[in-house]
Amino acid sequence: MEQRKGVGETGLRDAAPHERPYAGGVLAPGPNGSWSIPSRLVLAGVLVVATTAVAVHLLLLFLYLAPANAVSRNHTALVNGYVYPEFDQNWKLFAPNPLQGNITVDARAQVRLPDGSVGTTGWTSLTGQDLAEIRDNPAPSHAHQNLLRQAWDFFTRTHDAKGAPLGLRGELAQDYVRRIAAQRLGPQQLDGQIVAVQLRSTYHPIAPPAWSGESEESDDTRTTTETQAWWPVTEEDFR
Repeated sequence: MEQRKGVGETGLRDAAPHERPYAGGVLAPGPNGSWSIPSRLVLAGVLVVATTAVAVHLLLLFLYLAPANAVSRNHTALVNGYVYPEFDQNWKLFAPNPLQGNITVDARAQVRLPDGSVGTTGWTSLTGQDLAEIRDNPAPSHAHQNLLRQAWDFFTRTHDAKGAPLGLRGELAQDYVRRIAAQRLGPQQLDGQIVAVQLRSTYHPIAPPAWSGESEESDDTRTTTETQAWWPVTEEDFR
C-alpha cells in the first residue's frame, strides 16, 4: 500500500522529535521541559499569592516600627493584631543601655494523678532546652534562638512588678508564654494530666568590664529570681 511521506499507518503525520501529540485537546509538556498552560497558571497564582503575602508582612512591620502617622493610627488594631506576639520587635540591642545580664526561664507543672490527687513536677529549664539545641549547631533554628526570649521580653514589658497584666497586651503575652511552657512540658507528666503550669525567671547580671568605668553596685550584681502564679491550662494550650 502506497504511503505518503510523513504519514504513518494511522493516517496521522508522525510527530517531530521535539513535539508531543495532543491528548484530550491539551498539548502535554515535551521532553524540553516546557510547562503546560494549566501548570503555568498555577505557578503564576502561587507567585502572586507569595509576593502579596510578603508585601503585606513588610508593610505591617514597617507601620509598627515607623513613627506614629495617620495610617498607623487609623489601623492600630490591625497592625498590633498581626505583629503580636510572634513578630514583636524591640531595639534593646541598640539602646543607650543595652541588656547587661542573662535571663533564664524555668517551668513546672501541677498534675492530676490517676488516684485524683495533685502532684507537682520539678523545674524544667526552658532556656536550657534552647541552649542545648543551639550549641554545636552551625544553623540553629529561629525558634530555638528567639521564640522563648522574645516571648518572655514581651511578657515582662506588659506586666507590672507584681506580675499583673497591663491591659489586653499583657493578657495576650501571658497566654503566649503559658502555651509555650505547656507545649514544652507536654500534656502528661508523672503518669497524670497537667492542669496548671508555673514559670520563674532568674536574672544573672554580667559585671561591666574594668575599662568601662562603670561602678558596680550590690543591687546590680545580685542574681534575682521571680516566680509567677500558677496558670491553669486546657487541652487547647497543648495544640
